[in-house]
Amino acid sequence: MSRILYTPRIQPDETLFSYVARCHWLWGDISYTATSLEWFGYEGGCLNQLLPSHIQDISCHSEYGIDYLLHNHTAYPLHVLYNARHEALKAAMCGAGDMNIANLSCSPQLAFGSLVQSNYCPECAKEDMTKIGIAYWHLSHQLWGVNACFKHGCELTSVPFNHRKYRLPRYFKSIHSVIPSDANAQQIEFAKHIVQKLRSNNNENVGQQYFKSLFHSRGLFTSQMHIRMSTVLVRYNEVAEALCLPSVLNTRSIRRIVFEHDLSIHPLKPILLEFVVKGLREESAPPPIPAPKPLKMSETIESQAIALLQSYQFNVAEISRRLKVSHGYVKQLANRIGVKTTERKQVVTADIERQAIKMAIENVSCKDIAAKLGVSEPSITGVVQSVDGLSLWRQYLRMYEKRDAVRATLIEERKRRGLLNRSELKEHQGNALNWAYQYDKTWLDVTFPIQGNHANHSAKIWEKRDTSLFPKFKEFLKQQLETTNKLPSKYALDKAFGNHRWFTCNFTKLSRCKRMYDMVKFKITQSNEGKSE
Repeated sequence: MSRILYTPRIQPDETLFSYVARCHWLWGDISYTATSLEWFGYEGGCLNQLLPSHIQDISCHSEYGIDYLLHNHTAYPLHVLYNARHEALKAAMCGAGDMNIANLSCSPQLAFGSLVQSNYCPECAKEDMTKIGIAYWHLSHQLWGVNACFKHGCELTSVPFNHRKYRLPRYFKSIHSVIPSDANAQQIEFAKHIVQKLRSNNNENVGQQYFKSLFHSRGLFTSQMHIRMSTVLVRYNEVAEALCLPSVLNTRSIRRIVFEHDLSIHPLKPILLEFVVKGLREESAPPPIPAPKPLKMSETIESQAIALLQSYQFNVAEISRRLKVSHGYVKQLANRIGVKTTERKQVVTADIERQAIKMAIENVSCKDIAAKLGVSEPSITGVVQSVDGLSLWRQYLRMYEKRDAVRATLIEERKRRGLLNRSELKEHQGNALNWAYQYDKTWLDVTFPIQGNHANHSAKIWEKRDTSLFPKFKEFLKQQLETTNKLPSKYALDKAFGNHRWFTCNFTKLSRCKRMYDMVKFKITQSNEGKSE
């Protein structure tokens, strides 16, 4: 009779991994393989503490619905709040899609996690043993960034964890000897904050509008709706140090949380940002930034700048270039003396435009056209770009000019030095040779032919390698089948023969070895099918 019929009741705040591990213990500590076969139908079932897969299988073998397990015994409710792809994540968790869960949950954004460690509270473990006779894994202790028990206020103890070995905290002898130590106030408050988010069914305190109102209440917006980032980051660094967390938030992620719609982000980031901002006092805006003082320059430079501005012949860029001052200084000085700098000082008439287009077609440079017609270079660039296909035509002509110049350079070098091969030519005209090889290879091969025999002998090399490897390969297969009764994988073959990736990437080139491998694999498959029948 299947042991799966005798499943206990799931405990409050218990992870699904803990539930399966507790069933494993109640059934008399059978092998992990047998437990995996009972629950999931195959060996080596892997369960994550926060976002496990196979929830549909667990629901089928227990009296609990899928939604109940998702919302009460996993971290999925936090992804509903902050992850726009939570429906796809739910589908992956209900099936066996372990490969998709990490990407759909945005776990790579954290760059840290508790994949090989699990946490427990010594006080909670004692209470569990008094209540049901065994300690179990609590969901609130496994949440990201939580290092304290929100109920007892003590630090959590970390122990090694394997997703495929369904063990409870009782397996670790340290549970009986740990003396609870008090956590700092910040760790306890953050644990309470994230657990409240996990258990809350209220979606009002999430989203872009909520964070905007929260930042407004703390005075973290400027008059132009820019975030006072320095204030937020200083407070975040203090909180992260108290929580013993690595760097999670930066300026880009903070702006995304506050301003983007339909955000897909790891829940720890917005939850931590909310905790950081709530720790600031309301209306704690920094003192107003004083207006910048006028830039001080020598009286000579200032008088020259005023004279150039009042002449109305030069723009701000030209004045700053001539006097070697900044654009801001020139604009500030122009505003002070009442000179407008935004209006154009030069007018491109229709006649000038026609002449500019004609000269551009002849491939005259924009700088020469501007100097000849008495207008600015950006104006000529605008005229050229306004004609459809003219920029492409000029690129085409410049390419031909470059080609002729490169050819002349290489031929002149050969006449001067008497060079015959490309290696000598590359020493003296490397740039020209590289350009010709990329854009004018036909001419280069005719004018500077490659000398020597450069035939590809890779096929002969692989044939020789296949012949030399075959006896060792055959003996290795025989040894593996005798000892493990399994055909080694291609990765195992690579590892056994020097990690050259011959078998994983280029197995088809080793024709004799591959035929032997395929024949043995076919015989094993046929033998297994005959046994199953």
